[in-house]
Amino acid sequence: MMVNKQKQDTEKSNPQAMGPTLDLAEAMYGFLAKAASIAAEAGVAPEVFTSAAWQAYLAAAPELAERLAEKQFEETLEELRKTGRMAKA
Repeated sequence: MMVNKQKQDTEKSNPQAMGPTLDLAEAMYGFLAKAASIAAEAGVAPEVFTSAAWQAYLAAAPELAERLAEKQFEETLEELRKTGRMAKA
């Protein structure tokens, strides 16, 4: 199990880093493994599964979704300016 390997590596490099973070990682792995199993059994494409997981994460972290949307908007504006399709202000 990948989480156990990470736990061993964490214990070796920083014994103080154990605790809630590691427990949370193990819990998340369990939930994700169950969701992945359900998706695989239902024949869901990996891209669809990962997209759904990402969308669920963004729904739970709206501030991240907002930052990403702003960044994408800024990059789009910059590309339009570089190609001369929008004037610089």
